[in-house]
Amino acid sequence: MISFEEYRQMILGLGQPVSTETVPLHAADGLVNAETVFARYAVPPFDNSAMDGFAVRAVDIENTPVTLPVSTDIPAGRTDVGELEPGTAARIMTGAPLPPGADTIVQVEKTANADQNMLTEAPHEITVLEPVTHGTHVRFSGEDIAVGEEALAPGEVLGPTQLSALASIGHGYVKVHRKPVIGVLSTGSELKKPGEEIAPGQIPDSNTTLVRLLVRASGAKDVVLSSSSDDPKDLAAVLDKAGAYLDGIITTGGVSAGAFDVVKEYLKDKNVGFHKVAMQPGKPQGSGVLNLGGRDVPILCLPGNPVSVFVSMKVYGDALIANLSGRTNTEIPWQEWETSESWKTPPGRAQFMPVVAKDGKVVRATSGGSGSHLVYSLMKTRGLAFVPTEVEEVRAGDKLKVWWL
Repeated sequence: MISFEEYRQMILGLGQPVSTETVPLHAADGLVNAETVFARYAVPPFDNSAMDGFAVRAVDIENTPVTLPVSTDIPAGRTDVGELEPGTAARIMTGAPLPPGADTIVQVEKTANADQNMLTEAPHEITVLEPVTHGTHVRFSGEDIAVGEEALAPGEVLGPTQLSALASIGHGYVKVHRKPVIGVLSTGSELKKPGEEIAPGQIPDSNTTLVRLLVRASGAKDVVLSSSSDDPKDLAAVLDKAGAYLDGIITTGGVSAGAFDVVKEYLKDKNVGFHKVAMQPGKPQGSGVLNLGGRDVPILCLPGNPVSVFVSMKVYGDALIANLSGRTNTEIPWQEWETSESWKTPPGRAQFMPVVAKDGKVVRATSGGSGSHLVYSLMKTRGLAFVPTEVEEVRAGDKLKVWWL
């Protein structure tokens, strides 16, 4: 058997990032940045006021109280601001450009008759009541980022904060990797579509719904492939047809040692390796790159039990999609938490235990623990606790790595 860490590194090496496109900022949410972006504008783009008040030269208000004539009025958005004459003040609003010569903002609250100083018409003069140090309440140009500075590296997932930041530095478009298109295929002649009647020996297909939604959550597009047969010829026909437009394929079921494990039977001689991974749930796994219609398409073959599928999709499916999407941060965001209960672990295998938080500690999400068939109870899961291979029993008070979902 190989460790889950070794196998995950194998998956992270499958395939290449998909093609790129340039889109408006609003259309890039959730996509991955594809090139280094530099600042066209500084932030702030000019020296400006952080307060409603008066722009002054600090040297003119060293001895307070002091009265200064108001020479001009500067609202936000004004572009024709002249130099501030020594010994004068300019009324200024938050965000308005600092006039050349000024170096300090006096808050209106620190002037006499403050309530009269912010009427429609600027006052003829103000009296500053207390000293204000040089540079107070001034936002200096470029203090957040300067023109030409690197703003964003390739591989970062773009969200509202990244995209608004790009707007602030002068960009209206961004080059991104498009969303990978992932084919989802659940195998097994016993499967029936959700909502259909089932006979003894048949089960509803929950894996297709689970995988396609986890594919979307990982940042890709899902396409459901139409076959659940245990006949290798049916599987071959579906894969050959789909290979022309897919960037990756994820299958569930048919990877163990059974007599009708169609995925393993058909793909074992087609550059797909099948492995026993030292983990529970999710021990049987398969992966490789298929040549379909002259195109190399990475494929991930997951076991069929739903909890195994869920864990495998988080650990391996997300890794495959990360690579195809061009993401550079592929580390699992572990946190250390203390457990408040005890349980046994499988010998020789790492365990991914579905958990929830309770009273500041973690507990198993269900009494069934990590049983791979407990699909209904998956909805109670809020995280996966990782128990290393060498640990034979988790005891209350132990600290575990937890991946909150």
